[in-house]
Amino acid sequence: MRILLEKMGNIAEYAKCCFLYFVCLIISCFMRNTSSYKDLWLISERTQDARDNGYHFFKYLRENQKHINCAYVIDKNSPDYSKVKGLGKIIQPGGLKHYIAFACAKVKVSTHIMGYAPDPYRFAILDRKFKIVRGKKIFLQHGIIKDDIAELHYPKVNLDLFVCSTAMEYESLKDYNYPNGVIKRLGLCRYDALLGEHQVKRQILVMPTWRYYLRTMNNEEFKQSEYYKSFNSLITDERLNRMLDENDYELVLYLHYELQKFTNLFCTDNKRVKVMGMLDTDVQTLLMESAMLITDYSSVFFDFAYMKKPMVYWTFDRELFFSEQYGLGYFKFSESGFGPEFSKKEQVVDYIEMEMARGMAVEDKYLQRTDRTFSDFSKEHCKKTYEAILELI
Repeated sequence: MRILLEKMGNIAEYAKCCFLYFVCLIISCFMRNTSSYKDLWLISERTQDARDNGYHFFKYLRENQKHINCAYVIDKNSPDYSKVKGLGKIIQPGGLKHYIAFACAKVKVSTHIMGYAPDPYRFAILDRKFKIVRGKKIFLQHGIIKDDIAELHYPKVNLDLFVCSTAMEYESLKDYNYPNGVIKRLGLCRYDALLGEHQVKRQILVMPTWRYYLRTMNNEEFKQSEYYKSFNSLITDERLNRMLDENDYELVLYLHYELQKFTNLFCTDNKRVKVMGMLDTDVQTLLMESAMLITDYSSVFFDFAYMKKPMVYWTFDRELFFSEQYGLGYFKFSESGFGPEFSKKEQVVDYIEMEMARGMAVEDKYLQRTDRTFSDFSKEHCKKTYEAILELI
């Protein structure tokens, strides 16, 4: 009975999405030529934040292409709401106004598939099966793809523009089978800010990615996971903590968005070690102000490499990760990585100690890999994306 009720509830939600959308498509026939909705560009990330490529692209439009009628989808309770409100038009997600804007929008832009939709998950499924979503769909991406992400393969996703960054990424995406011209190498919009003036602190950033199988765990189950035990062991490591004190460094642990709910489970008595969440800071700020990165499989390491700063890959659960989460892609840490890959915590701590002694200098072989990977160290990624969208419409 429970399963039947769940299925009925799910069907009801799909029916609600379809009904509201088609009603708003009819309304859009009368609204799309009004000043609010004419040639509208609808932009978003996850509706809860504005600190990624969507925000940077929206900011670029409002500052450099003011003739474009654009709106940003973000919840009024988001910690990023005020900074977006100061730029331009905002739409509260999920309401009738959002449905109308979604139906009217000539261009739909997001860092996540259907991030601009009133119900991203259900509209992604509906568009996959029935291609019901009108307008040009632009995928800015949340990061540079290095693994094989099956859910992004065509025709599971219908896109008009799929933004990518590096030559290797572009070549790998050919296997995703999109029509010619959909995938374009334009670079991530947020990279425009990475090389701007900023202060680098005596700070080491620990920023691992998420795990599918951890999302649904309760606190006690999560604390029994290898993931929790590994990273909690790192931030409480006696030798590492002593090194922080002796060298006047701080260490910050910042969990992936999907695991932020577990942030308060990580604890330490060392005031030089901080565990931060979304309300404390944003990812790009942490990346720009940190002197060194410890990560695992997170593509955020591309951002760090772009700034030519040292990093370490700690891949203690490699076999489990690539069997449960993503398929192995073209990127191999041993051949293309921008820092060494280690499986043991002691190796990571050893490398941190070495980098402290070197003044956080990047080894030559990793600098060479950075230069080979990124042929464009510029501040024009937003402009290139804007021009590519103009070509579409």
